[in-house]
Amino acid sequence: MAKKIQHVNEPVMAAYRTSAVSVRSILDLAIGWLEEPLSRVDTFRNGLEKSAFENLKELSGLDYNTLAGALGVSTKTLQRKEVFDTIQSEKIYELAELYALGVNYFGKDGFRRWMERPLFSLGNRKPLELIDVSAGIDLLKTEILRMQHGIAV
Repeated sequence: MAKKIQHVNEPVMAAYRTSAVSVRSILDLAIGWLEEPLSRVDTFRNGLEKSAFENLKELSGLDYNTLAGALGVSTKTLQRKEVFDTIQSEKIYELAELYALGVNYFGKDGFRRWMERPLFSLGNRKPLELIDVSAGIDLLKTEILRMQHGIAV
């Protein structure tokens, strides 16, 4: 009796995955501008352009009021700025890091929902309430990394 050979035509696993979101893609910067720490310092000192902010705004789904609070400026300032100062550029970068990490783990809509619901591990605070302080952003990134590694939160 001859063995019957069976072939399985399963799509490649990569077909199931979406492309990863990176800080560089969010801020629309050339390769190399953010990888080296000194280049990053120079980039922040020169200021990020409004297009970087608008890309972050679109990905995050946050309104001008929320982002203005996170950056410590008025909504009018956000609307008229073409190039952000050093401190605002650093904060935009930190938020882009957070959103890249979160979107890659939860997906875009899932991360938006996660940011808006109170979490027990954060003292029943919403993650969005913590994005105005660098330490809060670090805390959120730590929470996401814990989940990625299967550490109970």
